Amino acid sequence: MNFYMNLRSIYLLCACALTFGLTAQAQAQAQAQAQAQAQAQAQTTSKVPSGSFAAVNSVPLSNSLLEQVIKNNAAQGVKDSPELRNMVRGELIGRAALSQEAVKLGLDKQDNSLTQMELLKQNFLAEMLIADHLTKNPVSEAAVRADYDRQVVSLKDAKEYKIRGIVLADESAAKAALASVRKGEAFDKVAKEKSIDPSKTEGGDLGWLLAEQINPLIANVVVNLSKGAVVAAPIQVQNAWHIIKVDDIRNFVAPQFDDAKGQIRQALQMRKRSEYVNQIMSAAKVQLAD
Repeated sequence: MNFYMNLRSIYLLCACALTFGLTAQAQAQAQAQAQAQAQAQAQTTSKVPSGSFAAVNSVPLSNSLLEQVIKNNAAQGVKDSPELRNMVRGELIGRAALSQEAVKLGLDKQDNSLTQMELLKQNFLAEMLIADHLTKNPVSEAAVRADYDRQVVSLKDAKEYKIRGIVLADESAAKAALASVRKGEAFDKVAKEKSIDPSKTEGGDLGWLLAEQINPLIANVVVNLSKGAVVAAPIQVQNAWHIIKVDDIRNFVAPQFDDAKGQIRQALQMRKRSEYVNQIMSAAKVQLAD
């Protein structure tokens, strides 16, 4: 684990498909649905059961359902408001009506529907289990401090490299791009014109990185380059070819604890997650079909 994380290599956890995230388009649709539902509800005099915010075809929709969606949106930075609640109510009412119609048509009994629902259930329960474990076994401040101190010691003589990269899909194209650079064409210009990596918009700039944060196949070359040098030949990493330039080199300076502790805590939580998953998998009796 290092203090600085390469944003391109951050492991992204799969979000549970049972939560709602309201995009601008979804908000507009939900608002329209809410207005339509409000008009429809104004035409009925049936009483909504206690603990529910609405009933669709006499099936109550619980307040807890509404509050869970509000909570999900709050976790994504969406502030609670009367407008948001109205949109969520409309969305939930619309989904309830649609799901009831799907059940009426027997769509929930189709094989592919049952499979998809089973996958959703498994994903949801797996994430719930891991979240429960992390809540009961939080990363302590002492653990964060200990890992910070360990990293400070291990990186006291480390170097950081400011590098640029050009990534191409085949060796011949990579050799042609390298030849252009060798003839004097600006590295950033070639990167913008030919690279297939998202960094092309920044002229291939990948920022300051420790050797440990760079793919080993590339790092082994980078650490032997001087400031301003370009690799002698394209480096193959899986199905792509990389041309690397070292813009600058500097001694690594550890950030202050308060600046680094957030990333360290996140990394330790990821380690706890991985260890717990491995523990559960090791204990599981798995039988594979022939």
